[in-house]
Amino acid sequence: MWKRHIFSAFSILLSFCGMSFLFVLFLVFDYVQDKNQNVQIAKNDAQQETKEVTEQIDSAMNELSSVAHAIADDISSGKLKRQQILLRLQKTLKNTPNIYGVGVAFVPYVNHPQKRQLSPYYVNRITPKEEQDFLEVFTIPITYFDVAKQYKVIIGVVFIDYLLSNVRTLMSSLKLGRSGYGFILSEKGVFIAHPIDDYVENRQTIFHLAESYNDDALRRLAEKAVDGKNGVIDHIDQVTGQSAWIFYQFIHSTHWSMGAVFFKSVSESTSLRQQLIKICIVIVIFLILLTALIFRVDLGERKSLWNTVIFSILLLIAGIGFLWYLAQTAPFPEEAGSTMIVEKVGLQKYLSDHAKQTSKKQLFYVPTGIFIESIKFSDVNNVTFSGYIWQKYAENHKDISRGFILSGAESSQITEVYHLKEDQIEVIGWHFQATVRHQFSYAKYPFDKRHLSLQISHKDFNKKVVLTPDLEAYRIMNPSVRPGLKRDVALSGWLILKSFFNYRTYYENTNFGINDYMRDTNFPHFYVNVLLKREFFGQFISNVLPLIIVSTILFALQMWLGKTTTFVRSLIGLFFGILLAHIRLRGTITTPEIIYLEFFYLIIYCSYLITTFSFFLFRYKIGIGYYRDGLIPKLLFWPFILVSSFIITVIVFYD
Repeated sequence: MWKRHIFSAFSILLSFCGMSFLFVLFLVFDYVQDKNQNVQIAKNDAQQETKEVTEQIDSAMNELSSVAHAIADDISSGKLKRQQILLRLQKTLKNTPNIYGVGVAFVPYVNHPQKRQLSPYYVNRITPKEEQDFLEVFTIPITYFDVAKQYKVIIGVVFIDYLLSNVRTLMSSLKLGRSGYGFILSEKGVFIAHPIDDYVENRQTIFHLAESYNDDALRRLAEKAVDGKNGVIDHIDQVTGQSAWIFYQFIHSTHWSMGAVFFKSVSESTSLRQQLIKICIVIVIFLILLTALIFRVDLGERKSLWNTVIFSILLLIAGIGFLWYLAQTAPFPEEAGSTMIVEKVGLQKYLSDHAKQTSKKQLFYVPTGIFIESIKFSDVNNVTFSGYIWQKYAENHKDISRGFILSGAESSQITEVYHLKEDQIEVIGWHFQATVRHQFSYAKYPFDKRHLSLQISHKDFNKKVVLTPDLEAYRIMNPSVRPGLKRDVALSGWLILKSFFNYRTYYENTNFGINDYMRDTNFPHFYVNVLLKREFFGQFISNVLPLIIVSTILFALQMWLGKTTTFVRSLIGLFFGILLAHIRLRGTITTPEIIYLEFFYLIIYCSYLITTFSFFLFRYKIGIGYYRDGLIPKLLFWPFILVSSFIITVIVFYD
């Protein structure tokens, strides 16, 4: 009869173990399928975007090539006489807005086209440019047929100057500001365009960059790119330190190569993280059932029971640790009603869409930049920012005031520090310090994250002035590179993850006494944002480790039932210790909601009650409290704490 019951229990365990294993396989397969699909979609989008921008650059360069060839052919055929060259060049410059300068150099300047200013056959734009700001895109030979020698002789060249700023403008159309960045290489691997200006100014090659970082993947990309090939490689980006793909595409008209760095982290999503949580739950259940089968818990022997409990404890700890890891690496939720701006195309599209919805009254766009030097928490909900803000005013901004206000700031100090004019643009910079109140949620403490924001508004309430991010003032706009933040800005106990600009639209139920108030509905309010996450290690030492120590001592008391005479006094001492720790935590974090860490205190309080109850059951030899020397309460002590902690962790972090 007893053997039949053992066999029945074993069969049930085996059945549940098999079903959980099949469920694990199903969830893992589903997760892999969904992730691969997300990754493939992301790769296809990035590759298509790279291809489209390559075609735009190729088309622009083909136009210049045809212009240069037309002039060279006309001179070679004698159709264009020397006395007509200058007039032809002036007309070409006027009709071709993409070029900075065009010239014709005859021998002996054929090998020194950089001396273009000395040539009588050279015209360029009126605005002076530094030599390194333009590059000579095309040099087309001018020839004539030598009848005596019976072959063509080169007598000069037609050269076209193309601004590097125009190359950067074409690159800015690559929609990778949020997920990566782009660059262009010459046929010899020299950087023509890159977010890091030093690479371009110093004529650095991608081969030198690969050698300096000892990066074999980058070296392989360089070799394939200069050979005119297209493709993609996996890479750890040296600019941001993130895992990335690099797509490279050959530009036929110039023999350049364009690369687009796309960060893999953007392919992650909340649904994938939730799938991982489900997989974690099912794997823990499966492994616990498998452990029970391996150690034959159905036999009821003390050793098999303890072995099963010990391995189950380890599995639950690993499961909680994995859930904590997911909580730490979880992406910030998308903010409703906001639009992140990380590249010019996205900015222009947003402003164009907004202009269509607004009235016909003139809109003024003022580029605005920020450089935050320090951030500190003044108290529980107040954040103090300090740094620099600058604005650029054009000639059509005569009718608007100069300056800004920091909307929502409880206090602010703004001091003008510079005022200058560059290329008909008025640039004004201020130093600021502002304290802004935020409403933070502590529900997931110590795994909480914070979204800091600073609203910048123009001071003219009665005019429709839209502030735009000064994207040209930043090398890389990828949020992971933290544009607008000082490199060594730090917050004690916090890690700064990202920074970015965005617009938010909301309804203001007032016109502030201005009849023609323009910001009441659908107005794009300009924000600077900083994303933080709490450093877990320090919180683990100060808050979680004491709970583990108290639980261990409590378990020791549970194991010593009937063997110590100071059980009650020890229990009371531990209780007041943990109660004081709880009060200290509540005093530090003033919030009406129950935070994640508090659930652990509640579990410990329940453990106190269970331990106290089991003590009296053991002392008076009642039921399961005395059965086999109090074995059942001892076996269930850690599983109760860890299973409760695991369930609460799943509930809190699943959303």
